Amino acid sequence: MSLESVEVVVRGYRAFIDGDFEAIADLLDDDVEWYPLEAESGPQSFVDQADVLAVVAERYREQYRVELERCVGVGDQVVVGFRASRETRDTDDPRPLQSRRKFSVERYYAVVTIRNGRVVEVRDFPHLDAAFVAAGIDPEEG
Repeated sequence: MSLESVEVVVRGYRAFIDGDFEAIADLLDDDVEWYPLEAESGPQSFVDQADVLAVVAERYREQYRVELERCVGVGDQVVVGFRASRETRDTDDPRPLQSRRKFSVERYYAVVTIRNGRVVEVRDFPHLDAAFVAAGIDPEEG
């Protein structure tokens, strides 16, 4: 099952790169649950396909460049690690063709649960080792 689960995650990654939200929707269960890291306002979750698609579409519009770095399957779970980067304008510079740019580079780690070829749950983690432990993988062997 783990190879098939990894393939679902990789198809979703490629669909994001291509901006193919129809393909992403096909990979998400209607009742998908996504548990991001706790925000300042407290724990949050997105509990349906429309909410998850809205967040993914927002990241795409923000022109994130995403590089999948880790994708390790165990059973119906996949530990993912990727780097997301984007260029942002300097908000203190009103010139339309400004030359000063800021770059944001973020790391993202999650455990994605796949059932019947669709994503049913995503749980975010602060670092890769925490995601490995949550999936029952020894971080030294991952």
